[in-house]
Amino acid sequence: MKTDAQIVEDMSTFRAFIPSGHISAENYSAIIGKVNFFKFFKNSAVVAILNVSLVTILNAMMGYALGLLSFKGKKFMISFIIALAIIPTESVIINRFMVALHLHMLNSYAGLALPTVGYPMFIFLYYNHFKGMPRELLEAAIVDGETYNGIFWKIMLPLSKPVISTVAIMGFIRSWGDLLWPTLVTRDETYRTLPLALRALSTDVYIFWGQIFAFASLMTLPVLIIFVLFQKQFIQSLAMTGIKG
Repeated sequence: MKTDAQIVEDMSTFRAFIPSGHISAENYSAIIGKVNFFKFFKNSAVVAILNVSLVTILNAMMGYALGLLSFKGKKFMISFIIALAIIPTESVIINRFMVALHLHMLNSYAGLALPTVGYPMFIFLYYNHFKGMPRELLEAAIVDGETYNGIFWKIMLPLSKPVISTVAIMGFIRSWGDLLWPTLVTRDETYRTLPLALRALSTDVYIFWGQIFAFASLMTLPVLIIFVLFQKQFIQSLAMTGIKG
């Protein structure tokens, strides 16, 4: 809400954290009118919704199989997934890009959302959750004639709302703020997301500080709203899985 000159002047003082000087909504009107904020917002929202929907279901299926079912090679798969969790995304991003390229997924919503669906950390969260579920529940459902697929959809998934909320929030934040992957797979502004638009406000000639802060504050609002709506389930799930900050 300050001018660029006022922001630079206040940057090294406590006034940077409080509204002071000339206050106006000029920067907000600039990013909505000139930068076309809502176009990039729509792209980010479509990618995040598509990504989070698949992340919560597909990783839950993996966690359900590893946590409750018995099959050959299960211990190896669990160890393998834990090992994958420590590998940085950047080290495999070229391989992921080549796969997306050969599948003709570049510059599309599918190319932005689908390659990042499988995530070892989320599988491990679901695995821990389903491992703690009473096996008597599974055995009783089998005795009643229910299939493993039916047990997952009708019994296990409805009982997993806290961990689903946690994965959904973490997946949304991961998708919403991702800069590297959209930079690689988009070729023009048609499918570019909010982080790419934010980066464009910083040029070699001039940095639009006021517009950057206004853009970042609007970009953060959906994350805050989702966290406030699901904070109860999020905290409950963290307590159940034993994750500490």
